[in-house]
Amino acid sequence: MNRIAIIICLLLLLGCQSEQKSTIEPFEQLTKSVDQYAENILSRGNINSMSVAIYQNGSTYYNYYGAVDSDSKNIPNDQTLFEIASISKVFTGSLMAKAILDKKLALSTDIREFLPRAYPNLAYEGTPVTIKNLVTHTLGFETPKKLKNVYSKIFSGEYAKNPIAYTIEDLFDELETTTLSHAPGTFYEYNNVGPEIAAYILEQVYKKPYPELLNEFLKEIGMKNTYLQDYDNHKDRLIHGYTESGALATIDENPLLGGASGIITTLPDLMKFMQFQLEAKQPFIKEATRTLFENEEESVGYFWDVGYAEEEGFYYLKSGTSNGVQSILLVCPDTNYGQILLMNTTSEEAVDDWIRLYNKIEYDLIKYPKINLWSQVAPLFLKDSKEASKQYLELKKDTVHYFATANYLNKVGYDFLYQEQTDLAIDVFKLAISTDPENANLYDSLGEAYYKAKQYKNAKESYENVLKLDSNNTHAEKNIKEINLILEQSN
Repeated sequence: MNRIAIIICLLLLLGCQSEQKSTIEPFEQLTKSVDQYAENILSRGNINSMSVAIYQNGSTYYNYYGAVDSDSKNIPNDQTLFEIASISKVFTGSLMAKAILDKKLALSTDIREFLPRAYPNLAYEGTPVTIKNLVTHTLGFETPKKLKNVYSKIFSGEYAKNPIAYTIEDLFDELETTTLSHAPGTFYEYNNVGPEIAAYILEQVYKKPYPELLNEFLKEIGMKNTYLQDYDNHKDRLIHGYTESGALATIDENPLLGGASGIITTLPDLMKFMQFQLEAKQPFIKEATRTLFENEEESVGYFWDVGYAEEEGFYYLKSGTSNGVQSILLVCPDTNYGQILLMNTTSEEAVDDWIRLYNKIEYDLIKYPKINLWSQVAPLFLKDSKEASKQYLELKKDTVHYFATANYLNKVGYDFLYQEQTDLAIDVFKLAISTDPENANLYDSLGEAYYKAKQYKNAKESYENVLKLDSNNTHAEKNIKEINLILEQSN
């Protein structure tokens, strides 16, 4: 081989190596970010274990983090069963949407056509309770008193060792004395009665027990490790949950048919349901997720919470809270992504962290295939904030592969403040300002961090910069006056 040929080969080889080095696998990077976020949330110590699944444009990923029990290293796995509580409702809603499309009944159908007694009281000035009211939490009446008391006792653990003294027949008895306080369909009030009546009506329509109808649906999806209220046969696989106080939670059993709660499932199975929602293109999915009721605060389909956002487009979601398990399922068909979060702790601090993780993951899912630049430098930032900031500013130039905003850095900074890592918060706010020096809010954030660190002169300078950019900022003026008093007292 002559010299020219050798040089050409070397140049081609170097070019291939350079191309390989610069190639970024977006989904792999996304999954690494998810792992990073989850581990960071767990490090705060409020959550025992977390289970996460994501779907993005045909690709799926799931993982488990932390220990089920605080005194063990037993992490959840593919066989672990979770109580998904109110997420059970959207399975009932799916079956009801199928029944509507099968013309077995209509949304406008009076529910009394299928109930065992006449119930003349289940109407308000001639307006009856309809199927639509069942699936949108707009019944027009409150949960009957005895049932409400039973739910309270279940949640407090009173029925942990005793059978629940309430059945569907007891509900029908209570419905005879129920009074509607307003017209059905005019007022939203979340409840478990509607889904249970819906499950009963489905039994009448299809002449099958509700568990059988549900199992047929689960089989259609391929959910082979999902069960309805079959706790005793699977108790060794049920995850241990922990209450607000940190005590071991009892199982959140449902005394009725299971339309409102009672499904136990694995993360892989629930992920199949999410994937089914995004890929199956079944008509009943569209029917089940269309808006049936809307007010200033709520927008509801067949038990799904539905909405539309500027970036992600149409979305629908459902969350569930049992005694010891918190769960959420999000589906965004317009932008073809979804996520699932499960945790076995229900304390207020745990839920706050759970929401933070949910928001972090969704933000990255929305921006995909671009990668969150902060997630790439975050591990280094904890060790060497100056070097990490330098890398951030350099990588920020690559707008093809990365997304980066000063406002996101501002959120990161407050996250550090929340964790009492004030020095890191200051460094993040400084980095944010270097990318957007005309943003008054960033100087305000930096001022707050300096103030918390008792660096009052620096805090004052930051608030003065706020006023340079926003002369009418009364918050900055107030803080400067307060800092001046502190500085005068210290002299």
